[in-house]
Amino acid sequence: MRMVSDYVEELLAGNPRHATRTTLKTGVKHDGTITAHHVRYTVNSGAYAAFKPRGLIGGANEAAGPYRIANCRIESAFVYTNTVPGGFMRAPGEPQGVFALESHLDDIARHIGIDPLDFRHKNLMVDGDETAFGEPLEHVRARETLQAAAEAANYHTPKPPLVGRGMAIGDRPSGGGEATASITVHPDGRVVIGTPIFDQGTDTYATLIQVVAEEFHLTPERIDIEVWDTDAIPFDSGVAGSRATRINTMVAYEAAQQLKRHLVELAARQLNCEPDALVFEGDTIRHTDQNESLDWRDVVKQIGEPIEGRAHIEASGRSTISSFAAQVAEVSVDPDTGEVKLLNFTTAHDIGQIINPISHQGQIEGGIMQGLGYALSEELQLDDGRVTNLSLGEYKVPTMRDIPPLKTILLPSDYGVGPYQTRGIGESPCTPVAPAIANAVADAIGVRIRSLPITSEKVFQALQEQREQIASS
Repeated sequence: MRMVSDYVEELLAGNPRHATRTTLKTGVKHDGTITAHHVRYTVNSGAYAAFKPRGLIGGANEAAGPYRIANCRIESAFVYTNTVPGGFMRAPGEPQGVFALESHLDDIARHIGIDPLDFRHKNLMVDGDETAFGEPLEHVRARETLQAAAEAANYHTPKPPLVGRGMAIGDRPSGGGEATASITVHPDGRVVIGTPIFDQGTDTYATLIQVVAEEFHLTPERIDIEVWDTDAIPFDSGVAGSRATRINTMVAYEAAQQLKRHLVELAARQLNCEPDALVFEGDTIRHTDQNESLDWRDVVKQIGEPIEGRAHIEASGRSTISSFAAQVAEVSVDPDTGEVKLLNFTTAHDIGQIINPISHQGQIEGGIMQGLGYALSEELQLDDGRVTNLSLGEYKVPTMRDIPPLKTILLPSDYGVGPYQTRGIGESPCTPVAPAIANAVADAIGVRIRSLPITSEKVFQALQEQREQIASS
């Protein structure tokens, strides 16, 4: 059975990103040191819990950010309302919290006369610090990531009137998950990866194939994917939570090691030796004391039946290694219409080792595009709890024409999760987009827009109010 919604039904009853109201109060010394921070994070859940694990979302901690704050209080409340239920959308809850915090910090920096970049550098956590939320992190490169973004964006270079630059930073530790995979070698040489994962378009299958090809010195064309149905295993965490590459490369690697052990045991029988005397090297199994070796494919061929390696992992909890994303937006604002044009966008990422460069960059660019829609155009308009803009002519999704010149800076490291030291990249690129744009608008016109999306109407109205205040003063 399959249910297919048309776009009217999707806009009317789909589970959108939650609306939130965030109230922040921050204590800051004259030198810019943050001493205290209070977050009130209220989430519009809609009419019921909808398609959310545990019935709620995170994000309140992101309103405290990757900053070193000695005293922090975070309050979060979920409110049922007569509106469309909110659901899980890329980085659920996090863009809302980052938008509030990074907009707030920019205002503070300008109020006390400190450059927003310098203000963040002074307060961002360093290696060994705990977040304001109480999470200990290792190998912290928040400052380096922000500086890389600022330098690549020429943040401090002169700019024309009504052009502004704004920055924002966010982070996302690697979460846990449960996964299963198998690798089967057939006598005819076919290699098949078994997985319950559904590839939603991010090349998860290609990444699994890369792992097996690496471990067995095969060309990717020689490896097939077999997708299991829901009867195959009791549970799998799926591709949510930026875990598709992270968790599934781990379980594919473990399945490969299990298969290698089976093949070594079989080769030991054929060579009449102990398994400890054999090592797996490339596409051969070699005797360490004698000049003998076997192609592992010949081992399977001689057995005459498929040989399988299978693995299951449960990586519980959150990693102490976080992935930082810092972004700088450059915009121009038309004072007569309020139109905001995104001129340039720079994004810098603190990463581990990249498995699939094309997919990795695709995640970054896709996340930025979703962030652009969240920042500038996408809004469900409600009347008495009912969605009224039920067409893609009224609900404005960004298109290719809306993409500004993008510049990506990657800061690789040897620190990550699993055998290949990977980190998640699926969600962090979209979280700082909206506040970077909001801060750029404020830099361009001196007016802060405090709600999303930042439409021409909101900007024009804010400029009108600014003019009226100046005229009356």
